[in-house]
Amino acid sequence: MKQRVSIVRVENCEIERAVRQAVDMAAGLEKLVRPDSKVVIKPNLARMAASGSGVVTDARVTEAVTRLVLDLSPTSVVIAEGTAVGYDDGALSTEQVFDLSGTRAVAQSLGVPCVNLNTDEPVALEVEQPRALDRVLVARTIVDSDVVISVPVLKTHNRTNATISLKNMYGVLPGTEKRAGHMLGINNSLLDVISVARPAYTVIDAITAMEGLWRTPEDARIMGLIVAGRDALACDLVGCALMGIGPSEVFYLREMIGCEGEIGGFSDVEVVGETVEAHAERFRPALDAFMERYAGVHLATGSRFCGGCVAELVTAIRYVHDAGYGERLKEVTIVAGDPEEVNATGRIVVIGECSEVYEGSGPMASGCPPAEDDVVIALCEACGADPSLVLSVRDENRRNMWESTSNLIGS
Repeated sequence: MKQRVSIVRVENCEIERAVRQAVDMAAGLEKLVRPDSKVVIKPNLARMAASGSGVVTDARVTEAVTRLVLDLSPTSVVIAEGTAVGYDDGALSTEQVFDLSGTRAVAQSLGVPCVNLNTDEPVALEVEQPRALDRVLVARTIVDSDVVISVPVLKTHNRTNATISLKNMYGVLPGTEKRAGHMLGINNSLLDVISVARPAYTVIDAITAMEGLWRTPEDARIMGLIVAGRDALACDLVGCALMGIGPSEVFYLREMIGCEGEIGGFSDVEVVGETVEAHAERFRPALDAFMERYAGVHLATGSRFCGGCVAELVTAIRYVHDAGYGERLKEVTIVAGDPEEVNATGRIVVIGECSEVYEGSGPMASGCPPAEDDVVIALCEACGADPSLVLSVRDENRRNMWESTSNLIGS
């Protein structure tokens, strides 16, 4: 059976009307939210940004979804989020993000609490088929809920290529558990998280979306849309299509498609309301914006290039450069995603299992996705850099960042 996903245009700034129409067209909430239900509404508030910026979920969308749920008179309703805890960038205060984003004001006006998932009690959930985490610590509020509604904003991402409904669930990890997932590889860790904490319904804020590295306002894309559906994977496929991103470019989506109990692809999605074709754009990938900082570094990529390699490449390139080897990086061609041909005048480094046909052309970091340290070491070997120096620069940066901002996690 096809999964229905609705796309509704927001007209005359009537956001609540668009949200209600989108939810109604995509099977509604009546069969999910019952009088005895405990409901969690999970927006994406992973950065310090204002409502309507496209960086975080528009508070008006969160308000509309909350009102819709309150109309069904469940036992309890909360708005919950745990913002970024810091890995290559600093940690943030969830409480401050609640305020700046306008989410707390919405919650107070509706009489529902805001729950800081970073300080919530962790509950260990076993992963049946672990990729990175054999157990995942999930916030008690999520575990004890009956219905989690993911309310993400439509965005590209510098480590996963896209962040929509499923990636939004990474926020249910309390505090330092988010760092653990990054250390073990964000893409595989995310699949483990999704396996134990998946939303029951999705409402995507695609009013103002974000491309590139989420710079405000230049990376904002005005879409004026609300997307809704019961199946988060189906909703994410529609969201990716709206951004011009193929599902094969997003590692966790590619890995989920066709698995037992999952849809087999976009052909298993029934889009109602507005069409994807009428609104699809080609968003600028985060990696393209990232690579602007490293002019002269050459990438040779193919159709299989996805977020699995992107996540580790951004770290390797950044820290090889920061360790003082920026000019040497320009002498190397990075091969990833199984390109049909490689035109390289200098040395080659091969990244990822899918490019193994080029094994022997230069140092290689195998695996799908490859391990971060392996990518760093292979890139260092290709450009004649000292890997121990690069890894120490990386570790020192992360240590300093953590020590300077970790106090914000509990706030």
